[in-house]
Amino acid sequence: MHFTLIFIPCHMGTATVFAEQIKHFETSYKYQIADTFAHDSIFDMATDALAKTQGKIVPIGLSMGGYIALEMVKMAPERISGLVVMDSNAHSETAERQRQRLAEKGLLQTGRYQGLTKAGARKMLSADSFQNTALVSRVIAMAKEPGLAVYEAQQKAIITRSDHTQTLAGLACPACFMVGEEDRITPPLLHYKMSEITPMSECVEIAGAGHLITMEKPDVVNSHLEQFLNNLSV
Repeated sequence: MHFTLIFIPCHMGTATVFAEQIKHFETSYKYQIADTFAHDSIFDMATDALAKTQGKIVPIGLSMGGYIALEMVKMAPERISGLVVMDSNAHSETAERQRQRLAEKGLLQTGRYQGLTKAGARKMLSADSFQNTALVSRVIAMAKEPGLAVYEAQQKAIITRSDHTQTLAGLACPACFMVGEEDRITPPLLHYKMSEITPMSECVEIAGAGHLITMEKPDVVNSHLEQFLNNLSV
């Protein structure tokens, strides 16, 4: 294939969040996993991801990874063969969400922040997925791995991110928006609205999934992603 897949994890996510996608596609496509730990701005994360690969790319971003993917499109539109945004949002941070994140930062600074708890995992997963104790444990363990310094840097990056609705409106390649049917953090409506303003796009709603579709419904996600990538290769 003449493009490289760039898997871009979510906030406090590691390669684990794309483990099933990597396993599925690693023999068919060149791929890289974006480094989301080394910087405290979406711009710098996108710059780093672009610098570490050459030629045409397909950014595949989940949640915060979607913000980075959109920044990459804005920075290097000529390199983008296709775009996949999952459980994400093209808008800048709302004032209410900024207040929530700053409150979390206050807990961090006073040593009272506990990381992703089981209650936090409940908000991220669908009702059925939350009953999968092994999955819940994997999600909580993954979110603890990057550490508190990365948590704080990524919070800053998310709070200060740019609005990319105009980036989508001017997109000159195919795009796929995927979202969990039960995503309460970035609900399906946000994705349908992104698709409406993006010229060559589709929106896929994944039944029985929440905010972490790649881990909750990997086979369904892989099937839709494979179809999208195959169409790019024609």
